[in-house]
Amino acid sequence: EEDNCLHTDVDRGDGRTKYMLEGEGVGSVFVIDGNTGNIHVTKALDREEKDEYRLTATATDRETGQALEPSSEFIIRVQDINDNPPIFPDEPYVAVVPEMANIGTSITRVTATDADDPTYGNSARLVYGILQGQDQFSVDPQTGILRTAVPDMDRETQDEYLVVLQAKDMGGHLGGLTGTTTVTVKLSDVNDNPPHFRRSEPPHTPSSFFLMLIYCAAIQAFYGSNIIIPDSTSMLFIY
Repeated sequence: EEDNCLHTDVDRGDGRTKYMLEGEGVGSVFVIDGNTGNIHVTKALDREEKDEYRLTATATDRETGQALEPSSEFIIRVQDINDNPPIFPDEPYVAVVPEMANIGTSITRVTATDADDPTYGNSARLVYGILQGQDQFSVDPQTGILRTAVPDMDRETQDEYLVVLQAKDMGGHLGGLTGTTTVTVKLSDVNDNPPHFRRSEPPHTPSSFFLMLIYCAAIQAFYGSNIIIPDSTSMLFIY
């Protein structure tokens, strides 16, 4: 691929001018056609690896080797393309919110980064969205703040939710690259359940008649066998 062309006014086109190149990446990344001054790239360039190269060009007389004019320095800058998806460097996220929290309660903030050039186009302009959990939660597309979307999340019914969020570059437009992350949202308990008394059977107690029999048996044992112990049909007892 032809990136640039060097030319000097003293080059009459008779083949006596020779172009030379020195600097970063010469021979491995850039080569120059000594006859025409055209500079070629020998491999794909990655702006995120190196975004510019400083080079020095010289035009010499092919026969004498003398410089035809002072050397010139120039910079080749690598133009960005959208080749890096957003990533969430702090994932996974775990957050806690009180149960029954009001709609719009802030839970946590997720942040994605994009290695593309933020000053060129929309390659690094991110928009956040929610892929799973949208029935209970919402996310601010610009800030990445996760909020509650319903007021009645009950910890006693479900105490944990798994939310999947997405960041998309190119401002969210078609063709943008995406990255995802998960947020585990745990509900903390609030005092929303009154106490309940559980009914239980009263302890078993001996009947009054049974106690009377024991009492009479004790008297009989003490005074002798002349004491008559009544049966249940001859006496009336209150239970």
